[in-house]
Amino acid sequence: MLDLAIQPPAQARPGVALYPPLTARLSSESNIFGELSQIWAGVTLVHHSGEVLYQQLSGKVADSAHPLPEAGGSSSSAARDRAYFYFPDLVIHEPGQYTIRVTLMQMDYSCDTAPDGVVTVREYVDSRSISIDANAPNRSRPNSRERAFLRVLRDDGQQIPSGSG
Repeated sequence: MLDLAIQPPAQARPGVALYPPLTARLSSESNIFGELSQIWAGVTLVHHSGEVLYQQLSGKVADSAHPLPEAGGSSSSAARDRAYFYFPDLVIHEPGQYTIRVTLMQMDYSCDTAPDGVVTVREYVDSRSISIDANAPNRSRPNSRERAFLRVLRDDGQQIPSGSG
């Protein structure tokens, strides 16, 4: 199941990188480590009208799956976080009301007529609404759960923006 570990800010300025950085996570009841090399996520900007805007979002708009370490010793079959997708420098260029859609994709090599594989969309999730306005604050403070996930990212070697103006 795909969901957002870190939501983008509710308000941001046009042309300024979003903070906190959008991060999606993939949870599963089973170990999906063997599939992760064939999975990636892409982000698109969706206007409040529903129109997908390809030219108004810049930064890292695709990421491969980064495996998360197993959280010791639980034998429960409950869904656990297995991987994440990190988008640290997304910039929305025009004022307006938007969401960011994260789409999970996977290569499928089982089709005989397409030996190079085909891409299948597994699922997608939309962020909360983001208001882009010149008078918005430069940065937003992540909540405690999001700060904890930022520490996981940092510990995994990801560069984390400072979160200051």
